[in-house]
Amino acid sequence: MKTFRTVVTPAKPQFLITHRDRLFSIGSCFSENIGQRFDNYKFKININPFGQQYNPNSMAEAIERLMAPAPFTAGELILHNEQYHSLVHHGSFSKSTIEETLKGMNESLLKAADDLKQATVLFLTFGTAHVFKWKETGTVVSNCHKLPGNLFEQELMRPDEIASVLQTSFDKLKYLNPKVKIVLTVSPVRYFAFGVYENSVSKSHLFTAIHTLQQSNPELYYFPAYELVMDDLRDYRFFADDMLHPNQQAIDYVWESLSNTFFDNQTRNLLQQIEEVLLALNHRPRNPDSEAHRKFVERNLERMEGLKNSYGIEF
Repeated sequence: MKTFRTVVTPAKPQFLITHRDRLFSIGSCFSENIGQRFDNYKFKININPFGQQYNPNSMAEAIERLMAPAPFTAGELILHNEQYHSLVHHGSFSKSTIEETLKGMNESLLKAADDLKQATVLFLTFGTAHVFKWKETGTVVSNCHKLPGNLFEQELMRPDEIASVLQTSFDKLKYLNPKVKIVLTVSPVRYFAFGVYENSVSKSHLFTAIHTLQQSNPELYYFPAYELVMDDLRDYRFFADDMLHPNQQAIDYVWESLSNTFFDNQTRNLLQQIEEVLLALNHRPRNPDSEAHRKFVERNLERMEGLKNSYGIEF
């Protein structure tokens, strides 16, 4: 029978991912959704140490800052609406005092710097080629924090600019951490704030830059998250109410494809065991004092202990 859909099958990578790996993820909200799946299944992963980032320039600068982790200082903060903000951080780092703001940023910076040195796989998920520049310094920002628009100017990065800034960061990272493998993805989230046509142009610049990077770095792996949602699923029932963000079903589908791509049978079996333990932990018994529930808890504790002893997995 004819298949009435476009089936997207990711290329086979040159490496697999197991629970022995140390993962690192930088990128958009879609990156956080997938990164959180890794975390839920007890992989060691650091997700967005500066908060969500969308453009390649900010991600490249984040990598370089993590490789030479000079602490953030008060001079890098801006006071707006009674909170201190960093233009390279998500608003979740913003606090009402300088001390509290810097404490959170620098704790995350130092932990992430150490994690990046040890990372075996780095995921980068690009959302847009559009950037905002802080007029006062001409530097690209990660977040505008709802500051007045006249303080910024908006630009569209050219494919060669994207490839250049990323190549510089990749070269430095490979020197610092030769064992790290890099996975590039493009977020299926559509950014219509710039317009429908402009979103398509932006995505095309990202794809062209990735293609350019792969010509010089054949070891770079591209995972087709964008194509899985936009070409394979290709239906508004897989989008949230705003019709721009993939919904939970779409995220599940991408995760399933990623699992089939990067995990061997042993790792997939281990994920099943972890899921069973988590379901048991979240179980709400009708009679918590019963003998049956006591045995149920004991069996689950034994499974948890077995996973810890065999794979180092902590619950």
